[in-house]
Amino acid sequence: MIWLRSRSWMLSMRLPARFLLAAAMSAAPLHAAPQTAPDQGVLISQDTLDGYTGRYVTPDKLALRVWREGNVLKLQPEGGSTTTLIADSETTFHTDGQAARVEFAFDAADRVSHLLLVQGGATVKALRQQ
Repeated sequence: MIWLRSRSWMLSMRLPARFLLAAAMSAAPLHAAPQTAPDQGVLISQDTLDGYTGRYVTPDKLALRVWREGNVLKLQPEGGSTTTLIADSETTFHTDGQAARVEFAFDAADRVSHLLLVQGGATVKALRQQ
């Protein structure tokens, strides 16, 4: 879709979730990053992290597995590689070394209902499966 916004032309493409996840999990930096201390993120209780664990499914039927290892969450798309989720807040995380963000959302009963994977300007919603 192309549209005019604030005197600039904008372009938006709708991509399948598999493409976005593959890009998020395998993207390599275009240049060598300066050496810095590892990103530790915000400390979140293990009980809160445990509440996010489970299986999530995108509209394209791609399954995502989320689990806790120590004080961090891990995410793995079905058939893909594992990535570490680093906490930015109690509900929002970014992927280790990648340009993707994961946000957990809640239903009216305050239970985790889905996650949103945001990468490259696109957002994919994955529903939690019990």
